[in-house]
Amino acid sequence: MRNTFFPKEFIEKYSAFLGEEWEEFFKTIKTKQPKSFWVNTNKTTIKEAINSLKKNSIKFTPLHFHPQAFEIDSNVPGKLEEYRKGLISIQEKAAMMPVVVLNPSKEDYVLDACAAPGMKTIQLSNLSKKVFATELNSKRFEVLKKTIQRFELKNVEAKRIDFRNLKRNKRFDKILLDVVCSSEGLVRKKREALVGWSQNLVKRKSSDQKHMIVRAFDYLKEGGVMVYSTCSFAIEENEEVVNYLLSQRKNAIVEKVNLEGIKIRENKYCPNCVRLYPQDNNTQQFFLAKIRKEKTK
Repeated sequence: MRNTFFPKEFIEKYSAFLGEEWEEFFKTIKTKQPKSFWVNTNKTTIKEAINSLKKNSIKFTPLHFHPQAFEIDSNVPGKLEEYRKGLISIQEKAAMMPVVVLNPSKEDYVLDACAAPGMKTIQLSNLSKKVFATELNSKRFEVLKKTIQRFELKNVEAKRIDFRNLKRNKRFDKILLDVVCSSEGLVRKKREALVGWSQNLVKRKSSDQKHMIVRAFDYLKEGGVMVYSTCSFAIEENEEVVNYLLSQRKNAIVEKVNLEGIKIRENKYCPNCVRLYPQDNNTQQFFLAKIRKEKTK
C-alpha cells in the first residue's frame, strides 16, 4: 500500500505548531477518515432514506449535530442504490458543518460563493428558500451543474462567475464562503493531496482569501450571517483571514458556535473561530467562522 505523501516543510511547520500534540495529530491524518452521508430531502425524507438503508442491511449511525447527517459503515458508499438515486450525498462530516452552522431557513436567499462540486449546495438547497451558486472554474462548474441536476436542486440558480463580480447592490440573507484553499484537510481522503503543497502556496491562497472574505461580507444584508470555512489547518488561511475582515469592517462580529457531539476548543488566535483537530472528532482538519453583519445604528 502506498504511503501518504507529507512534504518535509509541512511536517516541520505543524510539528512546531502542535508541539506535544503533533504525534497524535500526525497519526490521525495518516488514517482513512470515516464515511458519512447527508440525506437529500429534495428527493426523499429522513425516514424513507433510513428505512431503505436498513432494508439493504447497511449499518449507519446518526451524527448528532444535524438530523440529516449520518456516519455509514461502508467502504464504497458511492455504489449504494440510495446514492445512485440521489437520495443521499456522500460528504465528510466536518465538511457538513459550515452549512449546519450557517443554519439557513426556508425564508433565506443564500449565496454559495465557491460552490463546486456542490455537496454543500445540496445541503443549502434542502434548508433554504433559494440558493445562488457561483463557480468560476469552467470544469468545476460543469460538475456543479451535474450535481444540481442529479440531486434535483430546483431552488438553486447556478452561474459561472467570480462572485466578486456580482452587481454591487446584490444582497443575501446568508452566505457560505467555503473558499478554495491549500486543501491540507484532504490528506485523509487522498494520499497525494499534499503533493503540490508549500508554504508559498499557503501565502498565495491567504492573499486571495482576504480579498474574497471582504467582498463576500459586503454582499450580506444587515443582520445577515456568513460562514467562512476551509479544509486547511493554516493560520494564514483561517484566523489571519477572519482577523483581516474584522480590521476592514467594524460591523463584522464573530459569533460563538456550538455543534452537538463535536469538541470545539477555545481559539486563542481568533476568539469564537472553530479549529477542528482531527484527533478530537475523527474528522479531516477543518476551520470555520460564523460572522454576523451588525445593523448600523
